Amino acid sequence: MSNEAEILPNLLQDESFEIVMRGYNRRQVDDYIARAHQKHRELEARLARAQDDGERLRREMAELREARKPTGDDLSDRLRQIINLAEDEAQDKVAEAEAKGAEIREDAAQESKRIIDDARAHADKNLSQAQEKADQVLASAKKESDSVLSSAKQEAEQTVTSARLEAERTLTASERRASVINEGATQRLTALTKNHTQALQRLTEISDTLHRLLSAENEAGPLEKMVEDAVRQSAPRKQAPPAQPAPQAAAPAVKPMQATAPKPAQAAPAPKPAPAAAPPAAPAMKKPEPTSADTPVPPAPPAPPQPKPVRPAEDAGPSQHPVPPQQPRGPIEL
Repeated sequence: MSNEAEILPNLLQDESFEIVMRGYNRRQVDDYIARAHQKHRELEARLARAQDDGERLRREMAELREARKPTGDDLSDRLRQIINLAEDEAQDKVAEAEAKGAEIREDAAQESKRIIDDARAHADKNLSQAQEKADQVLASAKKESDSVLSSAKQEAEQTVTSARLEAERTLTASERRASVINEGATQRLTALTKNHTQALQRLTEISDTLHRLLSAENEAGPLEKMVEDAVRQSAPRKQAPPAQPAPQAAAPAVKPMQATAPKPAQAAPAPKPAPAAAPPAAPAMKKPEPTSADTPVPPAPPAPPQPKPVRPAEDAGPSQHPVPPQQPRGPIEL
């Protein structure tokens, strides 16, 4: 082992490779170099064992020579011949060991060189293959990117075109719908205006009718009073004592009539809400109907004069003929 550094100077150095981008496969090359180093170590171990064997044989021969070195007197020819043969054999073994060691060293050097050359060739091959593959991948990626870019441009143009057409269709449909809505709104506004006008006319007619009814009711008041006066004047002649309560009873009868008569007059302001009812057409048409139905209510007050003023003078019979006031005038003149 002492001459190992001199015998195998290249085997003790670790070979290394430069690492480049997209170079050889590091795992494969590292495994290959590890196997080569293992073989180097095995060859070195064999060489060391051979050298140790040679050194051991030399020491043994030296020891034998020193221990059994016979003197000239003690040695016989046969012993001298045996010693010479042993020395020759030892020299042959030493020479054989040295030759074997040299052969092992040479084989180890050649094997290590071959392994290193194979590793370098394999690395160069992997590097060239990786470079070719990288070029192919780059070309394929560039081609694919160009194809994708072209497809994206076409799709974008189609999308823009379809969006423009859809926008035009939507705009046309919106304009058509807006025109239809405007026409419908115009027709509805015309109908509402017409209904409003009709409602105003209807309210005007109702107001006129109410005014006529109120005027008729106010005119009917004096007629009833004249009838009551005639009854009051004819009653004292037939029975004087009971004639006094008759006017008193008749007077209250007139008061309810006067009290009930103003009630329709209070209903006269009913036409005032007409402007508020004008916007909705349908309600404006419905509201005048109940007011027209309520118009017969004012004639109700003439009903009380039939029973109440006539009861004090049932014999005279004014209840059957309440209108002609000339009958009582005859007795008054007499």
